[in-house]
Amino acid sequence: MTLLISCSTTIQNYTITTTTVPLTTNGIVLSGSWLSYVGPYGINGPIVARLATTTNGSSISFPLTSASAFYINGHVNFDHGPYHVTMTPPPDFGSPPVYYNGSSRWVGLNTVKYLATGMNRTRTYQVEVTNDSGLYYDMSQIVVFDTPPCVWLQ
Repeated sequence: MTLLISCSTTIQNYTITTTTVPLTTNGIVLSGSWLSYVGPYGINGPIVARLATTTNGSSISFPLTSASAFYINGHVNFDHGPYHVTMTPPPDFGSPPVYYNGSSRWVGLNTVKYLATGMNRTRTYQVEVTNDSGLYYDMSQIVVFDTPPCVWLQ
């Protein structure tokens, strides 16, 4: 008996840019106080568009469908603080809210701030990121990967 594997080559990856307020695309909901930054980062730094908050409890939530993985890009710096990410339902491997800290001794532009893999692409997930302090939380994009499953053929 010979088994063949058939894999779809139609991968639908996409990026959601999170740089403007109000943000009304892709079902994204902002809660609390958010600002849109489009100018240079620091004094004479590169122009890096981003969405930011310094309000404790401010959150951004968005749905993901047909996703097998995703990551959130943003910045880290000395004036950034703790935040947490919640996925509902949790991925198949289980995941309570995950806590992070965007604090860094050095500026890190467009750094991966959260990564989720092993998602079931047939489910719809609601993702929420919440600022846990009066320090900065910012993000510039959400990158979503949709890898269709392979099928075993006999």
